Amino acid sequence: MKKNKMLLVLWVTGRCNLQCMYCYASAGSELSQCQDMPVKTAMAAITRFADAPLIIQFTGGEPLLGWETICEVVRNVEKQGIDAEFRLQTNGTLLERKHAEFIKEHAISIGISLDGVPEVNELLRGKTADAVRGVRLLAEYGIRVNINAVVTAMNVRELPRLVDFCWYLGSVNGIGLDLFRSAGRGRPVFDKLRITPSQIEEVLPAMQNRCDQLRTLSGRSIALREVEEARRRMTFGKKLPYCYAGCGRAAALLPDGSCYPCGSLAGEKDYFMGNILEQVSLKKLDGEAKLGKLRKKECFLCRYEKFCPEGCPSRMILNGEPEVDCTLRKTAFQIVENSDV
Repeated sequence: MKKNKMLLVLWVTGRCNLQCMYCYASAGSELSQCQDMPVKTAMAAITRFADAPLIIQFTGGEPLLGWETICEVVRNVEKQGIDAEFRLQTNGTLLERKHAEFIKEHAISIGISLDGVPEVNELLRGKTADAVRGVRLLAEYGIRVNINAVVTAMNVRELPRLVDFCWYLGSVNGIGLDLFRSAGRGRPVFDKLRITPSQIEEVLPAMQNRCDQLRTLSGRSIALREVEEARRRMTFGKKLPYCYAGCGRAAALLPDGSCYPCGSLAGEKDYFMGNILEQVSLKKLDGEAKLGKLRKKECFLCRYEKFCPEGCPSRMILNGEPEVDCTLRKTAFQIVENSDV
């Protein structure tokens, strides 16, 4: 019987060309001090977990700064016949034709980080013109992308405009919302940047309405990841885990081989599982991931309880109170219930 897939997140480098104010990596932290991952370390992890089909996600830092490692790892995995698919999460600002050609050749799925329309993204990330140029370059090669937006108090009200912007880019499949976490650089500014449940209740339907309008007008649509996930769960008809980490099917690897149960918990000492070059406990991998299942009494009374994945484990651990995460899921379920599609 075929085994379930496992997500392996490889931090191929701790280096980055941006200084996002909410980044997991804070000045002087373990993550910001990480340099490049040796190919040997990456392959040790891949071999360790290759008894199951793998989803190998390259991240960082900015993974394009560790490009040679990515290329060698992909070639080694394909040469060895390991059952794996590849994903790349990048800020997109460094993309060149050599990257597009390799991504196309090896069918690497790609996500681009973009937190809003240009004037908003410029405040939060910077180098927006370079990111847009990267998306358009990929489009020349027929490569479509997914956009990931970190949701903070500085951009939440502007997110409906991001739908229009992504539609005009022409090669965006969908937008995913990553609720701001209290980690790394984000920890000292968490109270300043955190959003409220009411903001989510307002912005997610507004985004979906704009998606629907654009589809009606043009026949071409942008999908909202959270809404489509809710649709899938309601169609399937029963509870599914929030993510691979939530069911003990994920591991995140830092350049030095340190292993954690989730990319968002990388560098958090309480969730260190060991070094891949020494020994990593799969039992601990499963146990640490399930620490995120902090259900509230209200969950059992919720009409969506039988579908709900209970939210992001790492956000519950890092942020504490899960109201915003809960509201995001509930609002997505409500949108699906009221949808004609």
